[in-house]
Amino acid sequence: MPRPPDPGLEERILRAAQKLWSKRGEDSLTMRAVARAAGTNTPAVYRRFKSRMELVRALAQRGQSDLSEVIRPCTCLQEIAEKALEFSLRNPEEYHLLVSRTATAATPGRPNVRLVSERAAKWLGGTPEDHTGLVYALWSMTSGASILLTTQAVPADKVPEFRAAFSAAVNTLVKNAQIIEGDRVPVGS
Repeated sequence: MPRPPDPGLEERILRAAQKLWSKRGEDSLTMRAVARAAGTNTPAVYRRFKSRMELVRALAQRGQSDLSEVIRPCTCLQEIAEKALEFSLRNPEEYHLLVSRTATAATPGRPNVRLVSERAAKWLGGTPEDHTGLVYALWSMTSGASILLTTQAVPADKVPEFRAAFSAAVNTLVKNAQIIEGDRVPVGS
């Protein structure tokens, strides 16, 4: 008599894959390693995820959701940038996946960009589309800061100064942003 399906197996597989990815990145994610870490066999992993890429896409979707949970309660764009940076520093490998082409394929439309654009419209006025440029600017600043901090390009004794400069730059960008005829441009330029 065949065993009944394990309803928690897919979640165990995803947790195991996420743990492997966060420790050693993409190279550590083989279906065999995931199966071993999830306490199952490789065919069971393939029954849930038809390919390694499908599993990676599921991880990207999970990462997008995890980041969304972090930024959703924020009350201003500055807080969103700070929380996104903290998320990237706590989860550097997962963040790398989130900014990859794989994440774009897994989560078309970049749901967190859409979420932040909607929040910007709520807080600053206009429509979400009016704020896409601002959101991309904040995202690029956050990703750049993340890279510099995770690669230790910023000397340890300069990290507090660097973080303060990041916060000041985010504040300046947000405070000087305004909508003129539907286009996002900085005030005073």
